[in-house]
Amino acid sequence: MGPKYDGEYLRAIAREVSQNTTLKQTLTDVIIPTFDIKHLQPMIFTTDDAKEFVWKDALLSDVCIATSAAPTYFPPHYFETSNADGTTREFNLVDGGVAANNPVSNSVHKPLKLT
Repeated sequence: MGPKYDGEYLRAIAREVSQNTTLKQTLTDVIIPTFDIKHLQPMIFTTDDAKEFVWKDALLSDVCIATSAAPTYFPPHYFETSNADGTTREFNLVDGGVAANNPVSNSVHKPLKLT
């Protein structure tokens, strides 16, 4: 038993499209939910967090691969980032829908009303 796909093509395309772009370099603000299978908790990646915390400024390709790693379809995605002092932070991630299928459903922000 294992995932249906090995994810190699997905990883290749994500890396080709995003090249070496990191989260803080995105042209618009992003919120990308993932789930850490080692720590059993959601891990939300945002442009704002990446600008504030060096360890959350991951490669966009790594975060996209991780959020696409739906259990049973793709394997979990593992990667590391470095903090300002050189310490590393390990991520063991799968699709954020495992814990936050709609990450904005409990948002404190009110939806805009279009008139």
